[in-house]
Parts: sequence; C-alpha cells; structure tokens
Amino acid sequence: MSSVVQNGAFENSIKEHPRLNYHKFRLEYISYASSQCNEITGPTGLLAWIFSAAQWAAIPWNRVVDGAGVVQIRPIFDIITVIAEPAGNAANAAVKLYEMSRADRNTILKALQVMKTRAIHSMPSSDLLTLSDPQLGMMSVTNAQIFAHFEATHSVLNEDDVVLIFIRLSAAKLPTHDYATLAEIHRDLHALLAAAGQPMNEYTKTTHFTKALETDPQGRKAAMIFVREHPMMAGRTFAALVATVILHAPTIVITTASLGYANATSVANPASAAVAAAYAAPTDEAGMALLIATTQKNLAALKKKNGTPSAPAPRLLARPLQYCYKHGYTSTHSGSVCKFMTDNPAMFQAVHLAAKDPLAVAGGNARIGK
Repeated sequence: MSSVVQNGAFENSIKEHPRLNYHKFRLEYISYASSQCNEITGPTGLLAWIFSAAQWAAIPWNRVVDGAGVVQIRPIFDIITVIAEPAGNAANAAVKLYEMSRADRNTILKALQVMKTRAIHSMPSSDLLTLSDPQLGMMSVTNAQIFAHFEATHSVLNEDDVVLIFIRLSAAKLPTHDYATLAEIHRDLHALLAAAGQPMNEYTKTTHFTKALETDPQGRKAAMIFVREHPMMAGRTFAALVATVILHAPTIVITTASLGYANATSVANPASAAVAAAYAAPTDEAGMALLIATTQKNLAALKKKNGTPSAPAPRLLARPLQYCYKHGYTSTHSGSVCKFMTDNPAMFQAVHLAAKDPLAVAGGNARIGK
C-alpha cells in the first residue's frame, strides 16, 4: 500500500458537517485503530493510544480477574521506558530480545504516526486551529488528545442538527439512488439519533421511508404491498419495509395507468398519454415548460368538447425559470440569493445554495412555483 493511501483521510471524513458525520467516522476510526499492530499489542491494536483511561478499562478484554478475585486492568504496551542495551558479552537470547523489543516499539510508533496523520487529514480546519501549537503545529499533539477533542466537540448533536436530520429523512428518493442506497441513508440517520439519545420507533422510521417513496411509483406501490402483508402495526418494522421494497419495487411495471391516468392507454385519448409521459419525464426546466404547455392545450380542447366557456389560457412565465433547493423552479430567485436559505446557514450549506437542479443535492425540490 502506498504512503499516499496509508496517510490519506479516513473514508468517513468529518471535514463537512462534523457532528452529523461523526458517528460513522468514529466507528471507522476505532475499527482502524483496533486493527493495527495486533501481532504486538493483541486484539485492541492501538486503542490504548486514543482511548481515555475509562474507555480503556471498559473494554472487556482488558478486565482480568486475578487469583484473589479482584478485577485488574490490563496494562498498556510500554513504548516510553528506555530499552536497556545488552552487555557486550550478553547471550544471544538477550541480544535477540533487545532487537525484537526495539522492532516492536518502532512498528507501533510508525503506526501511531500514520493514524495521527489520517486523523489530521480527516478533521475540519477549525479543529486544526484549536489543537495546533502556534509554533510547532500538530507535532506534539497526541492521538489521545485528538480523539478526546473529537469526542468533546462532535459527539453531541444540537437542535439544528436534529432539524437537518429530519429534513433529510423527509427528502424524496432521488432517481440516481436505488432502494438499498436510500435505506442506507435512513439507517445512518437513525443511528445518529440513537447515538444522541433520541432513538426513533419503528413506526416513525417506516413513515419517513414511505414518505421518501411517494414520488417514486415503483417504491410507492411496493410500500402498499408491505402494508397489505403486515396489517398489524406490530409487524411493520423498518427492516421488513426495506426488504419488501427491495424485493418488489424493481419488478413493478410502470404504466400510464399506474401513474394515475386511467384513460392514458386509450387510442381515442392520445393526449392523456402525452401528459402522462410528460409527468414521467425528468422534472428539469424544459420538461416542466412542455408539461405546462401540453396541459393548457388539452384543457382548452376538453372545455371546447364539453361546451364549457373557456377562459384565456394562462401564459407561460415571461421570465426564465431558476432553480432554488428550497423552493424548486421559480421565476423570482435562484438558490444563491434565497433569503430563507441564507438566513439559515446551519440548515443549508454552500452546496445547497449552488444547486442547479433537484439531482444536484439529495433532497432537492422538483416542484415549479411562480
């Protein structure tokens, strides 16, 4: 493995939204630490050099009962005490033990440095400014100090974080996401709330997942199958819902009738098929404009057929449509100048302000406004 990969950031970085991403980052950080130098330190790897004394003592493997029945905490591998050099006439066994001790210590020290570098590359700039010495930077900062800072700074969600979590849970499924990906997004958000001491019940979990599928015809019908298969509320679990959707949704054939257009397949009513196709098309600006024009034309024809006085058809918006992550397509403003989003920086980041269409950022708004 190259040094670039070894010293790179963890996959679950906390450079952005540290508190929202910390749960997954922490799991990866601990898993990585426990997997290093096991041949020297045992199954705990390098955990002793990031955990506090209380966290170290809480690991079951470290609690040993002595002959008197007293629980003893396993000592940490010593990398501080100077290793005494063997005398000039020392036996070969003593020399070999000395060499092995030095090699083991060097291996651990190198692994600790790699872990520290990866943590530094994974943290936001605000953490670097807080932890760094004005003259020496991060040189004298230990892995334990870095981890303790993370625990104190990023492990507790605030009210804005919880609001953003529920916004993400309510966001519609994106066409680019499959059902397993959507389920994974929801599981991560559930885990965040549970870690914050606010676990969600199964009913709430299934309600949010079903809501996310409302704009997806196949997913929506699969959710209906789930309700029929589990008439009792006690049987409606998030895991069961996800399993049902993943199993059935890909096999559901989408027709114009299933989209809500009962007569769309009639040869005598080709206009309805065109409208259904427009609704099924991607909701970009051009597609929405075509849908409006088609609907206006068909409405005028229907009124003429029924003898209903026809009011002048509303004109299309004179100004070009712009996209706003919060309000969808509108002629009044773009996301970069949206007052609601700029007034709520904790809920909306730069990526939301810069989004150009509903697919740019998860949870985008596809509706068209005025």
